[in-house]
Amino acid sequence: MLIGESRVERLVVHRVGNQARGESLQLSDRATSVDDEVSALLLGGYLKGIVSDKKKYQFFHESDLNLNELYHYSRQFFRGEIDFLDVSHRIARHLYAHSQHPNISSGDVLVILFSGLSDGDETQRAIGVFKSEIRDDFLTLIDSGDVIDIRHASGINPKLIDKGALILDNGPIVYAVDRLGHQTKFWLDDFLKAMRVPDVGSSSRMVAKVVEQLSGEIDDPVEQVRFKDEFLSLCSAEDDVSAGQLTSMAEKFVPREQVNQAFDSAAESYGFTLDDDARLPAQGMYKRLEKTLSKVGVGHGISLLLPSDLSLETFRSLDDGEGEMTLTLKLKKRD
Repeated sequence: MLIGESRVERLVVHRVGNQARGESLQLSDRATSVDDEVSALLLGGYLKGIVSDKKKYQFFHESDLNLNELYHYSRQFFRGEIDFLDVSHRIARHLYAHSQHPNISSGDVLVILFSGLSDGDETQRAIGVFKSEIRDDFLTLIDSGDVIDIRHASGINPKLIDKGALILDNGPIVYAVDRLGHQTKFWLDDFLKAMRVPDVGSSSRMVAKVVEQLSGEIDDPVEQVRFKDEFLSLCSAEDDVSAGQLTSMAEKFVPREQVNQAFDSAAESYGFTLDDDARLPAQGMYKRLEKTLSKVGVGHGISLLLPSDLSLETFRSLDDGEGEMTLTLKLKKRD
């Protein structure tokens, strides 16, 4: 997404409290004026700070996408059925309705209409929703001619997004940021109801996490090494590999149900599911996991770190019952 020619068309500011604490919702009854200096800050801070493939999501709903409130409200505006002030009110009310978790802070909500965004083929508009929960302290200088005074001021830093969303007028894509998401996931899960759009980097990290988890769940150290070798051999022989190929390979060592559980757990952590035909760069996967998979657990809380030129052929442990244990390893040099 190119933002070089973007402009701020409208801006409305509301104040949204936490319902659970009895805090109110304060709606503005008109748009605020935006001069060139404010516009430059909004474009260079909020817009530039949210447009990234790593922050790309898409709206969803279990039964019908049009039942997703934010998606529905934005479509109404982009189709010309409601005006910008009205859509900003609906967005603020929807946010207020979902602001009931004890950890949700009150804050100022800026609803901004951007124009001139480009996907390379055509320009489009977007609705930005940015909630500022933390006010920064500033020092301002006042020059009266005879003396320069210094004063304290408090305000919003547009280069530090607490919570943000950019809703495009072309499809269900939304860019999203939740800097304080470790406290509560309501912004993505409840307010936006959006799922992460996977990119190559996040997909590779997700699969790497699954492979590491499955490797650690294989009890037999020799089988762990075979699992690692087969995985790395697959990656070294191809330019790219599919998630389905890796799943099929893993099923040789662990039950399918265990593989599915590992992928489901990773999908919950990363916010998206991965199709079996999703292609991943093989060399990148190889480099990402080469060092990690060189660690082999042999039980009893003991792990071996095997150099890349050695392979574990056999392993045996013997407990003499008197507090001593003997581990016997047979290593083989790789060709």
